[in-house]
Amino acid sequence: MIEYFKLMRKDKKIYILGAGAMARETLSFYKDLGKATLVAGFIEENCRRRGMKIDGKPVMDISIIDGLSASNSIFIGAIGSPKRKRLIKKLESKNFHFDTLIHPTVIMGSSVSIGEGCIICPGVIMTSNIKIGRHTIINVNTSINHDCKIGNFVTICPGVNIGGNVTINDECWIGIGATLIHRVKIGKGTYIGAGAVVVNDIPPNVLAIGIPAKPVRKLKENDWEKLI
Repeated sequence: MIEYFKLMRKDKKIYILGAGAMARETLSFYKDLGKATLVAGFIEENCRRRGMKIDGKPVMDISIIDGLSASNSIFIGAIGSPKRKRLIKKLESKNFHFDTLIHPTVIMGSSVSIGEGCIICPGVIMTSNIKIGRHTIINVNTSINHDCKIGNFVTICPGVNIGGNVTINDECWIGIGATLIHRVKIGKGTYIGAGAVVVNDIPPNVLAIGIPAKPVRKLKENDWEKLI
């Protein structure tokens, strides 16, 4: 079940927010879904690559949204870093809506709820009674077990294993190959390092690394650019 309604008319164009690696992957996912012709191109903030093409699609500055209509345009936030939240909020304030992209290789069990603007990448497995918030990215070959709750603007990197009854709050980053055992809770805005094994609850707004994962310090605003 997808927790939003959108009318995807044949003439509705998809704009990929971002022009980096995640954005290129997102275009490839649309190709796998047979929707590449609907993709109008990539949009960047303070665009330095305006006019360039990536896999045949143009790169455009975000200023073009002033000439777009919400009735024939839809977006997808393909930026791995937390800065996608600010840009998405800007677009939402102008009444634009977001696509939800689920790759055809994804395996979903019963009662899986996915919010607007999510990207669910190839090889993801989600079992049952799972709720995923808005604008969350779940990367390749991640497994999510029963009764999990994942918040808004979360980024889950490739190869993460999440046990049952896990809660991941808004704006978290879960690093490559991390393991979260059953019933743990991750506080809002926390960064879990690559390969970490989370066996206890982790508080909000911290960097947590290691086996078992432990908070090493509070995160600062400029930490995200260094860590990602």
